[in-house]
Amino acid sequence: MFIENILLALNSIISNKMRSFLTTLGILIGVASIITVVALIQGIFASIDQQIQQLGSNIISIEPHMEVQSFADYMNNRPELTLTDADVLKRSIPGITDLAPMIFQTSQVKSGGKTRNTFIYGAHPQYQDINGQYVEQGRFLTDLDLEYHRKVVVLGQEIVNSMKLGENPIGKSILIRNVPFKIIGLMEKRGSFFGQSQDNYALIPLTSALDMYGRIAGHFAYIQFRVADMKQLNNVKQQCAAILRRRHKIPDNKPDDFKISTQEDIVESFSKTTNVITAIVMGIVGISLLVGGIGIMNIMLVTVTERTREIGIRKAVGATRKNILSQFLIEAVTLSFLGGAIGILLGIALGNLAAHMIPHFPPAHTPLWAIFLGFGFSTGIGILFGVYPAGKAAALNPIDALRHE
Repeated sequence: MFIENILLALNSIISNKMRSFLTTLGILIGVASIITVVALIQGIFASIDQQIQQLGSNIISIEPHMEVQSFADYMNNRPELTLTDADVLKRSIPGITDLAPMIFQTSQVKSGGKTRNTFIYGAHPQYQDINGQYVEQGRFLTDLDLEYHRKVVVLGQEIVNSMKLGENPIGKSILIRNVPFKIIGLMEKRGSFFGQSQDNYALIPLTSALDMYGRIAGHFAYIQFRVADMKQLNNVKQQCAAILRRRHKIPDNKPDDFKISTQEDIVESFSKTTNVITAIVMGIVGISLLVGGIGIMNIMLVTVTERTREIGIRKAVGATRKNILSQFLIEAVTLSFLGGAIGILLGIALGNLAAHMIPHFPPAHTPLWAIFLGFGFSTGIGILFGVYPAGKAAALNPIDALRHE
């Protein structure tokens, strides 16, 4: 009987192709919109997650941080994280390896009459291993560069290209705040993210950066390091927090003026953000599914009226109320299910097309749960808005139905 009802439903849909298409249009658009949005957002998350995971899960980052109402409040009460803090952490906690404090400023670089604003990082040799970024040409910074305060620089590809430094810039010089720096390396290309270049930066020895920007710049450092034993990760975080609170003289009832993050924390934080965005967009798109459901209910009510005599004949030859109810309910669910299936395919295609057309956008990614969600939404809408018309059909009196013209 179930297979027969499905065949009857498909026959009815095929008999009224245009009406069936218009009926499912709301479901199709709603599901396609949901899948497209999810594919784009999950594509962003997958790209960032991949980049973070490549760095390893045993990296801890510490940065100055304070909850304030405005940027002006932050600047007036700017929290400090010093290079001395970094040294104390390294000496006090045995589980820390490859500790690499860093400072950064925005400065102008000049070469051959061309000028560009870029990020200047005062970095340690361990920077490239911790951040998973390596030189493509030349060499990276060394301990000797730090010790002798050498004026050497490793450039991101964006600077090399925009300032026309040529295919092999090694050995050439550029001016950073009118101070000449010799180019010793070229970092591998990272591309862009949301239209923002990830290659617009320059790395110089930390000691040279302090000479150029002043020792006060070392009061606002960014600290990264590895934890030798993953089992001690949380313990190391707690020790770092205790040492920094003590050094910064923070009372027990006051929050930290720093933020300690692991790669997992970053992934979890971004995941929460993407989930909230996805939920909001899906809620808005859900309105179109509601409209689509109302359309299905209206068409099914019309169908019941048109097929009243058919219902009377079926009841007269022994069809039960349950048979009639299941027939029309299956027809409503089939309509919405087909709309959902087409919507999923369309959504996947639109997601990939949008990701391809938006410059520097990561590839779209449609998770399996989104496909099941699309089918679940469409089927649920069919059941929800098909129950009333199906119940009305099942409740018809067979004698009255046979008299219907």
